[in-house]
Amino acid sequence: MKKEYCFPAVLDFTGKHIEITFPDLDEALSQADTVEQAFQRASDVLRLTLESRIDDNEPIPTPTPLPRIELDNGQRTILVVCSLNEKIKYDKKTLTLPHDLNVAAEAAGINFSQILQRALREELEQRPV
Repeated sequence: MKKEYCFPAVLDFTGKHIEITFPDLDEALSQADTVEQAFQRASDVLRLTLESRIDDNEPIPTPTPLPRIELDNGQRTILVVCSLNEKIKYDKKTLTLPHDLNVAAEAAGINFSQILQRALREELEQRPV
């Protein structure tokens, strides 16, 4: 499953390169030589920053609305969107099966985890919320 994120970035055109910063993500910095390159690099640095925060269990801040971002001369805001694959956490469970059922299922090459997941989803769908 993918999750979409959208954060404002500030492009600063006052130096030799276009500087890229994110008001809500201090560690997300980059630079570019062209506007097209700035858009691509902004997307890349946003994705890498969010992945790093998720991996480190750091919070993802609420993006600041564009009208609340103060700009200096030579600066412009853009909205940067990226999609991340959500990482699924798994829990290990131990279960007990009748021996003959286990032998038959293994002989048939059945994936126990997939079958159990499917059965649990079906059971949960039938229960009232």
